[in-house]
Amino acid sequence: MDYHYIQLPSIIMKQIFYTARLLFTLTLASSCLILNGQDIPKKIATEICNCVDTLENMDSLEAKVDRCAQQGMEAVIEASSDEIQEIYSSEDAVEEAISKAMESLMGSCPKIRKFVIQDRKQKFYTKSASAEANKYFEDGNDLFGKNDYKGALKLYSKALKSDPNYIYAIDNTGLAYRKMGDTKKAIKFYKKSLDIYPEGSFALKNLGYAYSLSNDFQDAMLCYQKLAFFYPDDPEGYFGIGKLFVATGQYETAIDYIFTAHRIYKATGSEYSTDSEKMISVIYNKLREQNKLDTFNQKASEYGINYN
Repeated sequence: MDYHYIQLPSIIMKQIFYTARLLFTLTLASSCLILNGQDIPKKIATEICNCVDTLENMDSLEAKVDRCAQQGMEAVIEASSDEIQEIYSSEDAVEEAISKAMESLMGSCPKIRKFVIQDRKQKFYTKSASAEANKYFEDGNDLFGKNDYKGALKLYSKALKSDPNYIYAIDNTGLAYRKMGDTKKAIKFYKKSLDIYPEGSFALKNLGYAYSLSNDFQDAMLCYQKLAFFYPDDPEGYFGIGKLFVATGQYETAIDYIFTAHRIYKATGSEYSTDSEKMISVIYNKLREQNKLDTFNQKASEYGINYN
């Protein structure tokens, strides 16, 4: 059976460039169409993900997703029941399935998600087009390195007057306020950074930490969950989630996250492995008090972690 579509790229790119907040929401609560127990759009998304191989740029991504969408649609429908094939014999049904597959794709295909995020990072994390803003920012960094945070803030403020969307200056403004103990203002600037680039790892990590300092564990958890979702190879999201579970006494739940972070820290030779070791020790001692060391030891064995 042949399936003829409307032009796909406009649909694809509209879905691919959804903001990070929407992508994260779609992943946690997928709204894909389910027919006769079969999630057709999700299956199409899986076929697309498996089909897409190397990615060079956004044009190549568009072309490959376009090609793979057609192949994926054909493969899924042809493997389905006669009833499903009849339902998807119309152009409208095909268009709807493809659109929903694009939504699911960003949440379910890590290699495409990673590529899109990296492409967007190159767009936002770059020097300002304003030479004046760059000069103020660099001079501010000099003062920041000397622990003169007030002086740095004045220069970052001047940089942002020259370029209000200069994300480096926004991030460092938040960091300077946090160093000065002004968590409320730090949160304001981290949120401003994420308004511009919702997938920003620096802002997500630091916003999560700032919320933790304010005992706002719910918002902190959301930041760390996004961080782990967008950057699965970065241990900071897992470590942040684990710390929050420890802070709220949920030691058994914390184990997987802390062990995952620790394993990545060790594999990359990070100095922060000492922090995860300390957290592992806390969990061990708490579970020992609760007579639940069997759970700890089982998980440690699964993760290949030796703890004596």
